[in-house]
Amino acid sequence: MPAMRAPGPAHYIAFVYGASLPERNREWVRHTLTCDTWVARFVVRGQLAVAPVYAALLALPGPLGLRLATVLLGALLVGFYNVAYMRQNRAQRLQQNGLDRGLENPRVLADRAAIRLAYEAAHPRTE
Repeated sequence: MPAMRAPGPAHYIAFVYGASLPERNREWVRHTLTCDTWVARFVVRGQLAVAPVYAALLALPGPLGLRLATVLLGALLVGFYNVAYMRQNRAQRLQQNGLDRGLENPRVLADRAAIRLAYEAAHPRTE
């Protein structure tokens, strides 16, 4: 297995906005999209993508409370859509970076297999 190499700042920003990464970063992409914390990473990346919009909203004139409420509303809306389409977006990012769309966390796959074996042991097929 090749060594995991994180992308540089420019490539990471491009990745946040949906670009594919060079092949040398493929193991990092696999890790970031299948590790135990992939959901949190995905949500944070989604918020990072709209951080410039939040900054622009905070720079508008008006009461600070109103500007903060606007940013909060935007963050909640972005978070909702980010979570709602998380699995589809993850599969698309995996495919875009040359990986299998159905790639899963190895620990999750092992847990599913153990549950399946326990179920089959407890409920053998009767034919």
